[in-house]
This record gives sequence, structure tokens and C-alpha cells, in this order.
Amino acid sequence: MAATTAEIRLPGWLAEMPMPLAPASDEACMRLAIAAARENVARGSGGPFGAAIRLDATGEVIAVGVNLALASGNPVLHAETVAISLAGRRLTDHGGVTLFTSCEPCIMCLGASHWAEIGRIVSSALKEDAEAVGFSEGAGTGQLRVEMEARGVVFQPGLLREEAVSILRDYAERGGEIYGPES
Repeated sequence: MAATTAEIRLPGWLAEMPMPLAPASDEACMRLAIAAARENVARGSGGPFGAAIRLDATGEVIAVGVNLALASGNPVLHAETVAISLAGRRLTDHGGVTLFTSCEPCIMCLGASHWAEIGRIVSSALKEDAEAVGFSEGAGTGQLRVEMEARGVVFQPGLLREEAVSILRDYAERGGEIYGPES
């Protein structure tokens, strides 16, 4: 019988993470995404990626996601797709939103950001940083990014980059599972 439901089950510790007060700065939101990625690895609850979504109008963080692909057995539960799913209607009900990611989005997450109409994407580690430790981020991100920029989406890579890169390297050095279509 085909599956009829899917569930996102966040690790319990994520609800206990302190959220930045609104209006949250770019740096505070990125620190949250990076802290979620770091804690996800430290607690063994998933891969080395975290994301947060902030409402542009109020500066309120409305969703935080971590990579749950391995823990859940669901390959689409990357940090960005988890955060986008949790934000739901709030993505468009309150004007624009900014997605903060501990690493530039892979092609799947970039596509989800496109369909969610996210207006700004701020990332920490770069695509090449993830690929340097063995992750495959997918072909086509450059072309989709150009299309999104033409539509007005703003990309700001590299915020607190070294902090996020250290999580990726630590994960790989400790033998964390590198997963993806070409892994």
C-alpha cells in the first residue's frame, strides 16, 4: 500500500533553543541557523545544516529547521525544506521573508525557496565548502539562482562563513555520513 501521510518530527532540543527577539538582526538569525546545525551534529539528530526564516516586516523568526534526512529516512527533509514547511502560510501572509541557511541551498532547497516565494536568501558556508567535504549540492543551482535574481530575489552568501565551515569539516572529520545522489 502506498504511503498516505508524511510527518516532520523535530528533535526535542530544538524547541528549547533560545530565539532572537524581534526585530532579529541578520547576524542573530544566522547565529541561530548555525547553532541549530552545530547542535544537530552534537546530538546525533541529523546532518550539519540549519535554517531559520524571518518575517521582513517585523523581524520575527517564524520557523527553524535542521537537516533530518538521515534521521527520518526522508531525503527531502533538509534544513531549508523543514523550515519552509513549518512556516507554511506565514511565508506569504505577512509580506516578504528572509531565509537564513548555514550553507548555500542545494538545488532542491533552492527550488523549494523559489516556489515558496522567498525574497532574500542569506547563507553562511558556500556550495564549494559543502562539496569540499563530500556533499553533492546538485547541478543547476547557478541557473536557477540567475532566474530567481531576475525575479528580484536577493542572495547574500558568506555571512559568518568560517563558523559554518567548521561544522561541516568537524562533521566530516568525525565520520558523519555524507549523503546525496552522488555520495
